[in-house]
Amino acid sequence: MRKYLLFIFTLCILPLYAQNNAEKLLQNTVSRLQKDGGISMTLDVETRFDSGTDRTDIELKMSAGCFYAKEDENTFWYDGKTVWNGKDFGDGIEEIYISSPTPEERARYDIIGLLGKHQGFSISGNGTDTFILTATNAGRSVEGIRSVTVQVDPATYSLKNLSIVFAEELGNISAKVQITGYKPGQKFDKAVFTCPVRDYKDAEIIDLR
Repeated sequence: MRKYLLFIFTLCILPLYAQNNAEKLLQNTVSRLQKDGGISMTLDVETRFDSGTDRTDIELKMSAGCFYAKEDENTFWYDGKTVWNGKDFGDGIEEIYISSPTPEERARYDIIGLLGKHQGFSISGNGTDTFILTATNAGRSVEGIRSVTVQVDPATYSLKNLSIVFAEELGNISAKVQITGYKPGQKFDKAVFTCPVRDYKDAEIIDLR
């Protein structure tokens, strides 16, 4: 399940303003994300798959296409070019995987870019409290997601929850994400999005670049 968390991170913040036109609603989402700038969030994620259900809390920081995310066993850093995945098996981070994502993978981590272009997805919604992105190819999606359904509070337009169904090639997997904390306008030092490898002297480094 852990390897699917990156897919969840790509669409976990969608503060929406209800509009009759779904395309306009999406563009307003992009504008709001740009206005909010650096964002600090906490998430309650429930992932369902054939063998059961997994639940985890995630701490997330995002800014200008970069992110830092931490949950029980994994810590991710992405500085816009490189991804570090630190594995914690109970005694601190013991392994660090380093990779250089492809342009398609980078698009996953750039929420504003993904929503602005939304290539491979159709858009629908009731214009009041629900917004849906659906992959035009039901079997698979470049982003690894079949559909995303977002529900907002129609009175305040604040995000209530979202549901994700992953592409078929990933298996029978879906996730529900509840945002339990949202702080926009944060100022992050660039170092926040870069793994401090020197701090983990005993960790095994697996460079996949």
